[in-house]
Amino acid sequence: MDSRPDRMRWMSVNNAMTRDVILVKESSRVKDAWITLMESGISGAPVVDDTGSLVGILSVTDIFRSIIDKFQKARSLREATATTQDAEAAEKEELRELSLAIRAVSESSVQAIISRDKKLLTLSPEDSFERAIRMMAEHGVNRLPVVKGNHVVGILTRQDIIWHIGGRPGKSQDQRFAQEPSSG
Repeated sequence: MDSRPDRMRWMSVNNAMTRDVILVKESSRVKDAWITLMESGISGAPVVDDTGSLVGILSVTDIFRSIIDKFQKARSLREATATTQDAEAAEKEELRELSLAIRAVSESSVQAIISRDKKLLTLSPEDSFERAIRMMAEHGVNRLPVVKGNHVVGILTRQDIIWHIGGRPGKSQDQRFAQEPSSG
């Protein structure tokens, strides 16, 4: 009989985390980081400084939020200063403002758009699987970096949790638990 809840109490994050982590440098342009995320099929990644220390998390939501903030500021300014415009001209101007917002955010550095006002949530490899799930639920996050010191050694995502509990497509449960952690 499989008692998954009991197993989760003693299981560590180390058993379920992804070790091959895609990292983004804070000095990178948002455009380059965004392309990396899209090409990797992920929605976010840990952000590190030049020494490899964790400084934040970048998600596509952060990118979209930055774009919409710039767009809304431009639209508000236009609406406050505009004389009557026909609908077609207003539509063209709105598209231009959106294009400029996308370009401005894309050309900015990652460090300019990552959130610095929130506490950075992290796990250690020894943390319990149950603690990780609770942290994700309490804080509404989709991923938690796993760190030793301040250096990223893994990441635990909601998808990792689903795969660990329900089985990853193409792998039996015995294969998942028999895997040796990769070095590095």
